Order: sequence, then C-alpha cells, then structure tokens
Amino acid sequence: MVRINLLPVRVSKKKEAGKQQLVLFALVVVLALVGNSVWSSSRASDLAARERKLASTKAEIAQLDRIIGEVKNIRDQQQQLREKLAVLGQLKEGRAGPVRMLDELATLTPKRLWLSQFSEKGGAVTLSGHAATLDDVSSFMAALKGSTHFRNVELGGTSAKGEKGLRLVDFSLTANVAYATSAAAPAAAPPAAAPPAAATPASAGGGKR
Repeated sequence: MVRINLLPVRVSKKKEAGKQQLVLFALVVVLALVGNSVWSSSRASDLAARERKLASTKAEIAQLDRIIGEVKNIRDQQQQLREKLAVLGQLKEGRAGPVRMLDELATLTPKRLWLSQFSEKGGAVTLSGHAATLDDVSSFMAALKGSTHFRNVELGGTSAKGEKGLRLVDFSLTANVAYATSAAAPAAAPPAAAPPAAATPASAGGGKR
C-alpha cells in the first residue's frame, strides 16, 4: 500500500490563502486611505469654496453699506438744501411782502380817509385814522376784506369829532396781514364810491385834507 503525504500541500495552500488574505487586507487599507484622502480633499475644496463665497458676500454687503451710506448722505444733503431754499424763500418774501402790502394799502385807501397810525406785530395789524364819513370807513373795510394781503378785518371802534369846522370820524381797524402772496395777484379794487388814492398811507396824516 502506497501512502502519500499531503501535509506539505495543505501547508502550501494555507500559506497561499494567508498571502491572499494579506494582499486583500492591504488592498482594503489602501483603498480606505485613498477614499479618506479623496473625501478629505473634497471637504477641503468645499470648505474653501464656502469661505470664498462668504468672503464675496461680506464684500458685497460692505459695498451695499457704502452705497446706502452715500444715498443717505445725498438725502441728508438734499434735505439741508431744501431747508436752506425754504429759509431763503422766507427771507425773500419777508423783504418783498411788506412793500407789496403797503403798496396795496395805499391803493385801497379812499380819498376821504387818512391813516394816522399803522402798527404790525406777529402778523396782527392795527390801523387807525380819520374819515369824512362812516361810509368811507365801511368802503375801506370792504376793500381790505377783498385784498390779497389782509384777512379777518374787524372794526375796532369809531367816534365823531369836530376839527377846524369839519366833522370827522375817528376809527380803528384790526386785521391779519399775509405777506406770502403772489406779486402778480390782482389787488381788489375799492368800491366806485371810494376811488383809490395814490398817497402813501403810513405817514402821519396819510394824505392831505
């Protein structure tokens, strides 16, 4: 009977299987290392892209902040310019308004009515003087009420007196003056019974008797 020793063959197979397992394990480790490296590289690239995007967004925000600041400065400058123009307009109106008002007052004063006092404070005007009759005072009040420069015309009082053989009516009026009116606005014409006088009303006596 022939006996064959199979032990060397088995040992050889075991060694071969061990080598294969070792190679497979090494391959798995290498693949794991490569995969980890690829994943790390991908994460690093993604992080870098996010950081670049964040930096770009911050730059855009900073630029928008600068633009908003410039727009705000422009609006502030525009508001300051409007305020300055308004002040200049008020100053201009303040210079021209009284002249136009006095000119219109002279136009509205009847021939038989003389102003002896004119005072203005805070837009409130007090007028006093003499008239030939009460009708002249009424005509003067009606002309003032139709004026572009006088509002809320009220009669303060009247009294009759004799002077140098003449019987005159002393009167006083109150009104509110409006300077901010257009220079081109037509002045109200006095009634036909009381034609306008060309004399300056603010002088003491307001005209010749």
